[in-house]
Amino acid sequence: MSSKRPPAPAPEIPGFSYLNPLGSGGFSDVYLYEQDRPRRRVAVKVLLADVTGADARRRFESEANLMAQLSSHPYIVTIYQADITDDGRSYLAMEYCSRPGLDARYRRGTLGVDEALALGVQVCSAVETAHRAGIVHRDIKPANVLTTDYNRPALTDFGISGATGEAADDAGLSIPWSAPEAFAGGNPDGVRMDVYSLGATVYTLLAGHSPFVRRGGDNTQSKLIHRITNSRLEPLSRQDVPASLNQTLAVSMSKSPTSRFGSAAELARAFQRIQSELGLAVTPFEVLDDAAGESDHGQDDDGDATRVRSVQSIDGAQAPGPVFGTAPGRSPESPAAPAAHATGAVRTESAAPPSSAAQARPDQHLGGLAPAGAPADDGSVERQRFPKALVAVVIALVVVVGVAISMSLLSQAEQNPREATPSLGGGADPADPIVGGTVPKVEEFRHSTEGENVTFTWKNPEPMDGDFYQWASITATETGEVQRSDAASATTPRRDGAETCIEVKLVRESGGVSDPARSCTGDEQGTED
Repeated sequence: MSSKRPPAPAPEIPGFSYLNPLGSGGFSDVYLYEQDRPRRRVAVKVLLADVTGADARRRFESEANLMAQLSSHPYIVTIYQADITDDGRSYLAMEYCSRPGLDARYRRGTLGVDEALALGVQVCSAVETAHRAGIVHRDIKPANVLTTDYNRPALTDFGISGATGEAADDAGLSIPWSAPEAFAGGNPDGVRMDVYSLGATVYTLLAGHSPFVRRGGDNTQSKLIHRITNSRLEPLSRQDVPASLNQTLAVSMSKSPTSRFGSAAELARAFQRIQSELGLAVTPFEVLDDAAGESDHGQDDDGDATRVRSVQSIDGAQAPGPVFGTAPGRSPESPAAPAAHATGAVRTESAAPPSSAAQARPDQHLGGLAPAGAPADDGSVERQRFPKALVAVVIALVVVVGVAISMSLLSQAEQNPREATPSLGGGADPADPIVGGTVPKVEEFRHSTEGENVTFTWKNPEPMDGDFYQWASITATETGEVQRSDAASATTPRRDGAETCIEVKLVRESGGVSDPARSCTGDEQGTED
């Protein structure tokens, strides 16, 4: 909430004791109250007394209804009560988040990559939950992500939200984090607008300013809108920001809505892959598991039983899609986790492959040892000694061979250095522990020139449902804006007096990404049609 206008006097609300103001906005004020029963501190958002317009009241009541539908989510602010004061002002009593929100935090100093990625996954899970309920937020920004007493992010302020497919209302639009199509009118895709704002929010946490603000420059509203609509996103120059994160933010904030990630879930999986790439703990992606609620209906008919809708936790950055309702990150041999559906608990699943230290199966009699509980016959101790010695010899031989192979590979690498050129991402993606390998590169490029444009086509060697491509034009010194294509083709302006080149990555629905494949108009393999 903004503090530019002093808040109006706090109203008297039966069952609540006023403590102090928290902030003010264009249509409402927020105060801290103490609720009598149950005894707790709550934030109360009150519509201004002089706001009598039907649209403002409708938005306020709509916010209460929307947040009530979603407030069971761990990363969405909980609504306790909605009513009208004695003087006729609508109010919402909601969870009080005492810690500094993301707006205050990024203004104090930039966040670390690890925390920014974790927050990105968590807020994406809140937004994806809203989208699945048919609700788009339309005002995602750092100021609308509060921090709970338990240091969790909590998305709030659904004041200009609406159903997916409804025309956008520009009242209260936050320009620095808004998508370009928000300024063009019409009825843009609200889901992809939210994806843009999610990317812009994470960018802000890492940069210390919104994406198109220029420090020391002209940052008036008109200039910001012009840059958002026309200027290329500047990549983050921090040393700890990998190229894959810059690429993910560029795709999420593409000028073209269709070139962005298709959902908040896709963006979250991209963040999870970067966490895996950096060796960080993979943050669970939590969405309501509707199947769990449906399965409960056929159980006890006890009217006194408490039903809790479970939250499905998706931890697998590498999981083959579709990931929802599956158990990503678990190999066929790994022990089954306790069922979360029956308890309504949060299910946390590991994205890592099973540990090599896992207990051996009964059919694996390592070192001559019988499985637990099996009777030992006479002379078993003598039979155990020989295999242990044999294992030691085998291990020594493996080490010697491994060292020899490593030295050979290193020698070859020194003799054949690869030329360093700009890339869409930072290095090879980690192997998928479930699928069994990396995503293959596209191949068999062809190109055709028509006027001032060159169209490249390519072949997907192993097509799967949900595949799409990320591509960009490249030169010897720079990479252009990353764009998305659902078809195996891309059209880019022809370069005068030089080859026209592009770089393409294949992206799986599960979030897996191939190494980049490149083609130029002068390549022999890039046959001209």
